[in-house]
Amino acid sequence: MTVIWRELTAAERQIIQRLVRHASHGNIPATWDSEHYRAAEIDAFGSIRLRPRDKADLAAGAAARPVASAYFDDKEKPDPYGPLVDIILFEAAGVLCELQICRSDGGAILREIEADGIFLITCYEQHG
Repeated sequence: MTVIWRELTAAERQIIQRLVRHASHGNIPATWDSEHYRAAEIDAFGSIRLRPRDKADLAAGAAARPVASAYFDDKEKPDPYGPLVDIILFEAAGVLCELQICRSDGGAILREIEADGIFLITCYEQHG
């Protein structure tokens, strides 16, 4: 399958920036600056592969690890017991490599994800 690289949308960029800010505790590494990334669609939920705009796929073959995750309630009325949209940002070899988006029940996402609407952001420290 041919991978088609494109610029990040404004919404994708804002989601990545919000997760990166939390994961880096405000000290964003230059290699995580979303302005320097391109995206390729992975699935219909909105998951995307990421790669630096000016470089080949540096993370190819490197083990990916989550750096931050969050949730988004895509219903008009929040439902603490309903399915949520899970959002996970991954990095490999020091560069961002994927923004994974899926609804916890496997259903279709009902609304556009808003960066300001994501919550319960969890950061993952690198160990080893």
